[in-house]
Amino acid sequence: MILTVAFWALLFLVEKRKLAGSLMEWNLYESDPIRHPYAVAVTLIFTVALMTCIFATLDNAVTLGHAGGSMDIGQWPRLILAVSGLVSGVLFDYGKGRYRNLIMYCVTLLSTVCILVIVSGGSFLLGLIVFYLSAGFFVVFFSTGFVRLAGYMRVPQFWAGMGRAVNNLCAILIGSFSVALIRSGDSIKIMIASIGLFVLISIAIYIYTVMGQTDVELPDQERKQEEEQEYFSAFADTYALTEREQEVLKMLLASDEEVQEIANRLYISRAMLYRYISSLNKKTDTNSRIGLIQFYYTWKPEKKADRDD
Repeated sequence: MILTVAFWALLFLVEKRKLAGSLMEWNLYESDPIRHPYAVAVTLIFTVALMTCIFATLDNAVTLGHAGGSMDIGQWPRLILAVSGLVSGVLFDYGKGRYRNLIMYCVTLLSTVCILVIVSGGSFLLGLIVFYLSAGFFVVFFSTGFVRLAGYMRVPQFWAGMGRAVNNLCAILIGSFSVALIRSGDSIKIMIASIGLFVLISIAIYIYTVMGQTDVELPDQERKQEEEQEYFSAFADTYALTEREQEVLKMLLASDEEVQEIANRLYISRAMLYRYISSLNKKTDTNSRIGLIQFYYTWKPEKKADRDD
């Protein structure tokens, strides 16, 4: 029943064009362009692989404790996992993602300390809570990281799910070693391995953060985007463009593709797109798609004083 309701809700949104047109080219932080996407991708893969070693080890420690009868995990910790996923989404999005890496670094530090506490005979309950909290943050971290990168790649479908693939592969590769290390009970070796991994993660996150920075002045770019939006809104108001006509105009301005391809992106037929273009031409007194675009970029909005007169 839930899936059915969700399906129809999604169809309703698509029909209303709330998601149409931008899904294929969507990017998490349009104001934060990536200079070297493939180099950043390699660094992120390396970072996620190292983090997986920490989180998989913590997972194994919790699982072995449960299997050994130290504590019955039950079902309630999954609520912590759900909450941590939601909270991490909000925190990672704060400041347009500027603090995402720093937050994840702190979560990794907390998880590393938790491993040291557990192997030293500390509270198992503490390790359980930290594990589920960190798991939610980790999943959201690598998911958003690779989804953001996918928009800059030649084959975005391949990169969008790369985080889960790297996480699962590394968990398989280090699983046996991690379990053997924990079962050995050698606290010194576990501490050395955990601290060594954390040092490598620190270096990887630093490199990933530096490589992901942009040369663009964010305030300047945001101001430019605001001015472009104000210009478009003034144009739309002047010529009384409907909401759907505005969406079509935005697509025409942003794309030089063939009419059929643009129609596909807008989820409308070719004939319907021509009707919208014809309506735009009529309202702006232009004769073609090219003429409409040229008129848009040469149009000058009226000054406030002129409007008042």
